[in-house]
Amino acid sequence: MKEYPFTRFIPNFITMMSLIAGISSIKFSIQGNWQLAVLMIMLAAFFDFFDGWVARKLKKSSQFGAELDSLSDFISFGLAPSLLINLCFTFKLGQIGWIFSLFYTVCAALRLARFNIENMKEQSKTFFGIPSPAAAGIVMIPLYFSFINFSYFPINIEILSALLIVFSGAMMISRVPTPSLKSIKLNSLYFRIIIIFVVIILIFLITYFWQTTVVLAIAYLFLAMFNLFFYFFRFFNLISK
Repeated sequence: MKEYPFTRFIPNFITMMSLIAGISSIKFSIQGNWQLAVLMIMLAAFFDFFDGWVARKLKKSSQFGAELDSLSDFISFGLAPSLLINLCFTFKLGQIGWIFSLFYTVCAALRLARFNIENMKEQSKTFFGIPSPAAAGIVMIPLYFSFINFSYFPINIEILSALLIVFSGAMMISRVPTPSLKSIKLNSLYFRIIIIFVVIILIFLITYFWQTTVVLAIAYLFLAMFNLFFYFFRFFNLISK
């Protein structure tokens, strides 16, 4: 019988943990436990980041692992967030609220399918569209606000949730360039600054978890909007020439 080293299974094991967290989020959403549902999606994102990192470090990447990772991402960052937001907010919009959730879920599936195809080619320094974990983080912004008892929204929270769902879904399948963290090279000085910045964020997360999460999610939302604006600005400049 052929034997395999244990390290070969570590990345897939981490991916399975991400999948389990995503399925657990769906369970807690159905039960109406919104905080645990959100935390399970965050935990899935944590595992999703480290499964690829571990696979690259151990040089144990495989086609099986890539397909398993896509399935896990679809459940954890496609299905789970859309169901959570629908059960919590957009169900009040009736059938149109369900259509928004379906739109987001389909966009997540298309995003992951396209990523698999592009991943077979040479790795690019730029992603197109926002990653599905980041999209999930954006659509849950109204929930973050609800956890800190913030209710002063300029528009109805159901409408805000629907707009974030549509924006995140469209950005996932867009061709808007998004920098890849894997391709960023830093010298020793900038690396130390980043480490200090990360430590400060971790301290705030420990002390003011949901408030810090809101700030980070909104910061990424504005970054995505800036990338979208710059993309259209460059596109219209090319047309006008």
